[in-house]
Amino acid sequence: MKRIAIVLLALIGTCVGLQAQKQRGDSISLRPSFGVDLTSEVHTDFREGRLANLLQLYADIPITRKLLLEVHSISTLSSDGLPLCIDVQGYSNINTYGVNIPFALSVAGLTWQINERHSVFAGIRRTDEDYFCSDGLALFTNSSCGIFPTLSWNAYIATYPEADVGIHYKFDNEKLCLQASLYNGEGNHAFTGRYNVFRFCPNSDGLLALAQAEYRHRGSHYFLGASMHTQPEITSSVWAYAEQALSPRLTLLAAYSHAFGSTTICKDFCGLGAKYAFKRAELGVFTDYVRILGFNEWATELICSLPLTDFLTVKPVLHVITSNGETACIGMLRMDISF
Repeated sequence: MKRIAIVLLALIGTCVGLQAQKQRGDSISLRPSFGVDLTSEVHTDFREGRLANLLQLYADIPITRKLLLEVHSISTLSSDGLPLCIDVQGYSNINTYGVNIPFALSVAGLTWQINERHSVFAGIRRTDEDYFCSDGLALFTNSSCGIFPTLSWNAYIATYPEADVGIHYKFDNEKLCLQASLYNGEGNHAFTGRYNVFRFCPNSDGLLALAQAEYRHRGSHYFLGASMHTQPEITSSVWAYAEQALSPRLTLLAAYSHAFGSTTICKDFCGLGAKYAFKRAELGVFTDYVRILGFNEWATELICSLPLTDFLTVKPVLHVITSNGETACIGMLRMDISF
């Protein structure tokens, strides 16, 4: 009987330990985390130059094991003056063209970690914190690799450098990631007045709803998503994006998006690319086509990402942009510093 009791106690202890381990896996660590990212760029058309800088601060502070306070900010500083070439997509995804922002929120709110796979965020957030931010697209500096122009050109939504009040749901496991969001329909970055980031006015600004599914398989990623915006009329868009791993080093990229609605400025976007890993460096090429405001534009980007230290990465970039029959070449040197 004593042996049986010992065995039963051992089994009960094991079950309790497994349950506690499962609960710890479903919860948030109680250790706060902080981070600083600085991105600096030099642009040139080989006659004159421009500068662009982005500072991002991060603070993730656990309140309980299920509740996390997230506060992320941006500060921008860019050269005044006209762009170096006429393009509609933007060859730099951090350039604000002289409209400098001393301090703005990109994320400010609470994340409820329901369990290991489900979470809900409520507060201030940018759409491109969660959408169009895969490893493949993140390599490139073209703004269309940050969010497709079928969304960003057809409505003044909460994409960089703007944010807005919203709710974001996420389900994530090893193979599948599902996301759905609802935002105020107009992005802002001010703290007071008509354009304050805390504004929620669906009657005048409309609403923006997004949903996306991501499937992962053997190093490849496949995305399918849709959005709907309600002001001044209901417009919608769909997109598909794939990162197909051909080998541990080589990945092919393909993207397509289409917008619906009679008032849409940008109807279609498509792009093809590839990235290749060589030791610690990454080489990438991405070319895309879009028609915006009567401009037919082909943009091709060649980039090399060179990690020099654990916190410093240098990226030489060349953009070849043909917009309405005129071709321009833009050289860029980007430096990423992360702590």
